[in-house]
Amino acid sequence: MDKKQLMQKIAGKVGNEKAVELVMNAYNTELVTTWLSRLQPGKPLGGPTRHDHLADALERVSEVCELNP
Repeated sequence: MDKKQLMQKIAGKVGNEKAVELVMNAYNTELVTTWLSRLQPGKPLGGPTRHDHLADALERVSEVCELNP
């Protein structure tokens, strides 16, 4: 599924406002997790690849929404 479809699926379960809130919180968590991992001493930094934090956030929220029928 693409990002738009995942967001529509989430919004269908929890409503538009709650979907935006959940995805933004998950997105911020993805960013902070990435930043914190880069601060660990002795851990090599990755290359210049760009990570799609929004896609990861959408997938995490979608997985949680699927737990509730």
